[in-house]
Amino acid sequence: MHRIILMIAMAGAMAAPNLTMVAAAQNPPAATPSSSPPPVASVVPADADRILKAMASYIGSAEQFTFHADITFDHVLPSGQKLQYAASEDVALHRPAGLSVVWNSDLGERQFWYDGQSVTLFDPSTPFYANEQAPAGIDAMLDKVLAQLNFAPPLADFLYQDAYSRVRGRVQFGVDLGTNDVEGQSCRSFAFVEQDIDWQIWISAGPQVVPCKVIITYKARPSAPQFTAVFADWDFAPRIDPSVFTPTPPANLIKVPFDAVAAAR
Repeated sequence: MHRIILMIAMAGAMAAPNLTMVAAAQNPPAATPSSSPPPVASVVPADADRILKAMASYIGSAEQFTFHADITFDHVLPSGQKLQYAASEDVALHRPAGLSVVWNSDLGERQFWYDGQSVTLFDPSTPFYANEQAPAGIDAMLDKVLAQLNFAPPLADFLYQDAYSRVRGRVQFGVDLGTNDVEGQSCRSFAFVEQDIDWQIWISAGPQVVPCKVIITYKARPSAPQFTAVFADWDFAPRIDPSVFTPTPPANLIKVPFDAVAAAR
């Protein structure tokens, strides 16, 4: 689960070094990229495992969807003081080969496109963009950009067809916190412990079995920064124009190596 979140924080812009649920502002936690995390002996309530798997199956089986997320993330100063920033993310996905992510934050913006053949990353505050060839299929593309380009869109774990293995593989312990309200939705809440992070997820009771909210605490990092995402506007029957997945950076930009834009702050 930390892989997704880590990438979600993107240092306040959509470009953080890899990870799971998105990290913390300008100094995101380090991630260990792996499409198949090693098995870990864990103690997790049956309901937590079942509902987590149901959520992953619901999202992973969808041919297309869109969602919005409101995000807060911490940036830790050298003094140890934590600063909190806000961001929003809008995602449009169409399997097998269409993904658009728009990230706006207090620290900057990023736009990311995948059209089935290549990935493009653009920072509107600069005259640069990056483009790299990518394999067919969203899962294969995400694996490549993470492993080879040291980048992934925020909340990337939720974009895989098998999100369950992405978020469950390193869990050591879990607890069922019962039913809570998130923005007017009735959601089941679960908390999980991993070696380097703790995370809590709220999952809608239905009819759409989707994540309502996620909090990740990077307990191995100085001052234990947190990342929070509140999901909204899930739509599994959107009318997505194919042009949404076509890169549209302004003309006359300078093409640079992908990692140069991904690492921009």
